[in-house]
Amino acid sequence: MKILGNSHLQKADIILVKGAYLIDTGIKLITHSQFSHVALVSNPDTMEIIEATPMGVIRNSINQYTGYTSVFRLKTLTTGQAANIVKYAEQQLGKPYDFGEIVHQFLRYIFHVPDNHVEKTRFICSTLVNAAYLSERIKLTKQNLPSPEDIYESTLLTKVADI
Repeated sequence: MKILGNSHLQKADIILVKGAYLIDTGIKLITHSQFSHVALVSNPDTMEIIEATPMGVIRNSINQYTGYTSVFRLKTLTTGQAANIVKYAEQQLGKPYDFGEIVHQFLRYIFHVPDNHVEKTRFICSTLVNAAYLSERIKLTKQNLPSPEDIYESTLLTKVADI
């Protein structure tokens, strides 16, 4: 872990991934971003994350993203808020991926179609992380249905490490 600040992951840290697969390249091109994926640290001791993938909302290991991941943190987050954010994300485990939102993101970035807030029963990576923080009334971004780039641009977050 290349350290920029605090060397320890914390619950509810946000990881932003610079993926190298074809789909990652497409996401980065469409959203004008260096990042293609975002996930939430759920257990820093085991390096466990919760993320939305085409398989749905799952638990995974941050280790699979070693070498192209940056860790961001909301410095003012309390331990209680972090626990509740992770609890919200855990309650979404098993929910399906929102393939329709991928289409919406394309329309938003290419044709400037505005986003509309809807209750989420399906997720893409960035809407899962955003919804988890919103569950504690923390609005990371102006977008209701953000991309990884929107989360990266949040003025509330500070980069603490590259992994």
